[in-house]
Amino acid sequence: MFKLDSLHSKQQKCVDELLRIWDEMGLTVPESQQRYTAFCAHIENSCHRMLRDEEQLLADICEDITKLKSALRSLSDEMHVAVPEVNERVGKVDVLRQLGDECAKLEEVKEERLKQLRQLREQERLLCRRLKKPFIAAEDKSVPSHEFLEQLEHTINGLKEEKMSRERVAREAKAEIEMQLAELEMQASGGVETMLLRDGVDAFTLSNENMSALSRCVDELKSRSQKNFETANKLRERLQHLCQLSEAPEAEQQELLSRLTGFRPSAISAIQKEIERFEEVRRQNIEKFVTRARIELEQLWDACYIGRSERHEFLPFYAAEFNEEILKQHEDEISKMKKYRDEHAELFNKVAKREELWAQFLEFEKATSDPNRFKTRHYNPINEERERKRYQGLLPKLEKDLADLVKELEETTGRVFTMGGIPFREHLETQWAAYNEHKELEKKNRQIKKEIQTKEEMFFGSRPNTPRSLQKTRKRLHEVVNTPTSVSRKRAREDLRPVSESKVVHSSIRTPMASRRNSPQKQPPAKRQLRGIFADMKNVPTATSSPKTSTASDKEPSSSTSSYADFKRGLSDKTGVTSSCICSPTLPRTSTKRGQLRKVFETHV
Repeated sequence: MFKLDSLHSKQQKCVDELLRIWDEMGLTVPESQQRYTAFCAHIENSCHRMLRDEEQLLADICEDITKLKSALRSLSDEMHVAVPEVNERVGKVDVLRQLGDECAKLEEVKEERLKQLRQLREQERLLCRRLKKPFIAAEDKSVPSHEFLEQLEHTINGLKEEKMSRERVAREAKAEIEMQLAELEMQASGGVETMLLRDGVDAFTLSNENMSALSRCVDELKSRSQKNFETANKLRERLQHLCQLSEAPEAEQQELLSRLTGFRPSAISAIQKEIERFEEVRRQNIEKFVTRARIELEQLWDACYIGRSERHEFLPFYAAEFNEEILKQHEDEISKMKKYRDEHAELFNKVAKREELWAQFLEFEKATSDPNRFKTRHYNPINEERERKRYQGLLPKLEKDLADLVKELEETTGRVFTMGGIPFREHLETQWAAYNEHKELEKKNRQIKKEIQTKEEMFFGSRPNTPRSLQKTRKRLHEVVNTPTSVSRKRAREDLRPVSESKVVHSSIRTPMASRRNSPQKQPPAKRQLRGIFADMKNVPTATSSPKTSTASDKEPSSSTSSYADFKRGLSDKTGVTSSCICSPTLPRTSTKRGQLRKVFETHV
């Protein structure tokens, strides 16, 4: 890389030039030799000196590298970062340059962090002074870490949010205080409210103590306004009640109440003056006011299902004299009952709903127990079953809710909730017991009716009484009555002849041949049973005669010598059955005849 030939040539040229100069000077050979020796020594000394300087420079570079490494390590530790890596495979100068660059970078980051720290500390100091929070002014000699700066910045952001929140609360409190002071018709009495109204939100110290005092001030003003509001409402209700009792015109009442609005002290004072005026009128008409109070109290008692025994406990209600004390006691009782009604409004509403539902259920049961509903045009058994399931689901659920509400009321008031003077649970049990007893009675009546019908059908047979059969029966009856044939005339003539009891009974049973009615054959069992029924009619008392006054004609149905008219008249007197129902074989078996025969059968049974 480096060639000595060029150096030697340069040195030789230099020596040649020196020799020429020395020749021109006329120096001797020893003198020239001496000067040449000095020249060589000078060159040697220059080389040694330069070598020493370079060695010293190398030592200084190594020392600087060591110092920079130490400084870099110190900065890294101070800034809480890893020590940067340096490529030491290059020369010392390059290593020194890399270390210098890294140290410069860390110094720059250090200055930036220190500057950021000073700014954050200043913001923290201002926020703490505004929020009246402790601030420690520490000398930040060490370089903060990145995490420390982020934490400090987060803390400052929290302080900023708290400041903004407190400023918002202070503004709202200021507006609320101004409004409440206007409603209360008063001025600020000093303290934080005066400071806030005077200095404004921006100059107001947002300390914990000031914010708490401000909150208490707002709550106190709201409490005063609420008390005024409640007082005004009570006075307004009192005034409205007095207006109603005084029978003032409706237009005058509305005009008075619309004029006395608001709850400011001036409005309360005006309402009190009107109440005093109406109370003076009330004192002049005390008896009328007491009477109206009693009417209103009775309505409240009815609405709250108060029993008679509990009503008798309020003795002023039955007082004969009328004075201010009696009226005051009535008004206090009315206020107490209104409060009691409002506190247990859910119970009373559900009781009324349950009673209404129970009445509907009874009407539904009455309608579904009527067998004629099957003949109606719009009868739908699906709707009937759906309605029954609805009642079966609603009534138990409603009664369960009522049981819980009644238990809560009894635990709260310490007295039993009654309806009609009996406990509510017994009232429900009584209703269900009466309902079940009624159902059992209906069931027994249906069984008895069915047994009677079965016995009738055993004796007389069963025949459906459909509308078509009724039409045919009426048609046949109309033909027999309006168009008599020779047979009808013959039978009419036969009705005028006297007959015996056996013939009367025999004629009421239709046989296929007329000759069999006169033949001396043995009567069938059904005919013998009918004869026994008509024969036993002598033991049936009538509505106009008693068994003690029965005559011989009553004991014997009819003799062979008696006329048919006498027998028919006696049978009609005893059973109420006409002769046409017994002795008209050509007439059809109508519903009227079945009813008359049923009467005979029931009397016999």
